[in-house]
Amino acid sequence: MFSNVFRVLAVAAGLAGSSVTANADPPLPSEGASAAPNAGMYASVQAPQSARLYRLIDRSEIDSMPQLVDSLLSSITRMSDYPKPDTTPPVTKVSRAEIERTICSGPCPVKAWHMPGEGIFMDDRLSPETDLVHRSILLHELVHYLQEINGAGASMDECDRWLYREREAYRLQNQYLGLIGNSTSYHLMVANESWIASNRNTCEIWRRGVHAAQ
Repeated sequence: MFSNVFRVLAVAAGLAGSSVTANADPPLPSEGASAAPNAGMYASVQAPQSARLYRLIDRSEIDSMPQLVDSLLSSITRMSDYPKPDTTPPVTKVSRAEIERTICSGPCPVKAWHMPGEGIFMDDRLSPETDLVHRSILLHELVHYLQEINGAGASMDECDRWLYREREAYRLQNQYLGLIGNSTSYHLMVANESWIASNRNTCEIWRRGVHAAQ
């Protein structure tokens, strides 16, 4: 259906024949960033709304994954129009080898993904319990969970729906990184979103591939 290059991109995007939504994030600046960044990093909080959200974001270490998920869902609902759900998805950590075997069929940048009906899966090298940058990746996938259960973009075709949801997830992830005071190059890369989600030709290329296969 796809060229070799686009096949890899489609898997990372969740477009290769499944409803998986994967987070193919840019390289992390550090695998050991503290959950309590230097207070000086927060000097640029701008609007009253941002200041209010800033006070509500939990930056502490959270050892319990269910508690962390609940905290992040609260953050997302404060940053968006999504209501906080009555249910939460399970979060399962998997090895890099398992990710490359089942999701990518080889080396790839995918660090986490949301599987409707099954939950969220994360690279076991990520530590969202203590690392706020890693926590933003989990938040990104929880946005996809909320999109799925609320039917975000349901009237769009498959590719446009993916683009809409991915842009929103990156926007909220970027907002979260700003609120926690992350000023690394990772923040800047997330601010630009993934190039796939930003590329106007992505859906046109995908549709050509589907048409050629038919």
